[in-house]
Amino acid sequence: MRSGEFAAVLDEECSTWSNVALAAEITRRGGDVGHGYIAQLRKGRKDNPTRRTIEDLAGALGVHPARFVGGRRELHPGERPSWREHALRQLFDTADRPRSPEEVAAAIGSISGSYLRELLTGASDNPRLRHIHGLAGYFGVPAAYFFDADLARRVDEERTDLEAMRDLGVIEFATRLSERAPHLSARTRAAAIRAVTQALRTEEGERWSFDSPTVDGDGAS
Repeated sequence: MRSGEFAAVLDEECSTWSNVALAAEITRRGGDVGHGYIAQLRKGRKDNPTRRTIEDLAGALGVHPARFVGGRRELHPGERPSWREHALRQLFDTADRPRSPEEVAAAIGSISGSYLRELLTGASDNPRLRHIHGLAGYFGVPAAYFFDADLARRVDEERTDLEAMRDLGVIEFATRLSERAPHLSARTRAAAIRAVTQALRTEEGERWSFDSPTVDGDGAS
């Protein structure tokens, strides 16, 4: 979900609310979003709210803040979701290679390296919607990752598995295999599948070499 879709989601969730009533409910809950700004968000005239505004709207409407970035709507009993302050550091720490805030900021374009450092250190914790989408897109995770702990847990597990496969050489091998696939015999392809399967079953800490004769034992290339 991109910022252009935010208005449609908000307008749908506000179907039984007036802008004035919603602003009053947000104020009652300790937030600060004016009814005029809500009206502009609903009409798409403003499309880059901060994460606090997203959370204020979600709290008053009784939905998960992930709803506004393409995630789930329903809350678990007793759940009080908010910005996951360590999520961005987790993404940096588990990236396929070290990356500087400046490098990431340059690739995203909608955020500065200095502000990214503030988010990483906790000096700032109120990024805007475009920042959230930009960071999610860069690291290849759903934007809801920054709000939804359940989703983040699954994503982190997948990223850990991906890193393990990278360490084992599975990803490199799969890339090499795809490049050579048109020239490989059926026997060699079957052997390659067995090699990948064995790599995934290898005990922790033990590496499987994809240069094993098993892969190209029939001499195909």
